[in-house]
Amino acid sequence: MFNEKLVVIYDTFCGWCYGAAPVFDALVDTDAEVEVLHRHLFQAPYAPKMSDGKGAQILQTTPHVEALTGQVFSDAFKDNIARSETEILESGLSAQAAALVHDQGPEKEFALRHRLETLHFGVGMSSADRQAIVDALIAEGVSPERAERLGTPELEAEAAALAKRARSLMAAVGSRGVPTVLKISGDHVTKVDHQAFYGRPEAVPADPSELSTL
Repeated sequence: MFNEKLVVIYDTFCGWCYGAAPVFDALVDTDAEVEVLHRHLFQAPYAPKMSDGKGAQILQTTPHVEALTGQVFSDAFKDNIARSETEILESGLSAQAAALVHDQGPEKEFALRHRLETLHFGVGMSSADRQAIVDALIAEGVSPERAERLGTPELEAEAAALAKRARSLMAAVGSRGVPTVLKISGDHVTKVDHQAFYGRPEAVPADPSELSTL
């Protein structure tokens, strides 16, 4: 029995995390205990406005992500988000949405992640579209009353606590960005080479002790 733990650290609206999404899902399907943590990467002062250069950077990077991972960024995403004159990439609402379902396990949190990725990278939904994220929570079985907690100080604090844990674990291995996948055994934390499975998530071993570390 695998007695180590895997931790997947992500941000829903991170393009590289979207690229790694099939690998994330394959890791959750292994025999390991898996914890997932939403990093809340994009927040002030690191919440970039697309028209200030972030959009151009994304448009330059997406072909590489697509070629490496097989994940597709839609024209709607490129037009409505990357080329927008007003869009600001802020992942606070997605971090709160993740916090709202975090205690239901990684499968539930990643089902929500997948739905929001489809809306953002597929349909071109803004990261600031609160109602769309509330609707996504409800579609994933969250009660309307709980979903309407989105934006409250209490839920923001819960999301911040999860992001703080993510930052602490990343610091332990010198990781500065997401996606980051970690293997924890006791007090020992190592980084997993998840990029080895880009474009071939089916190659993720059923026994996660076989995962290579960096």
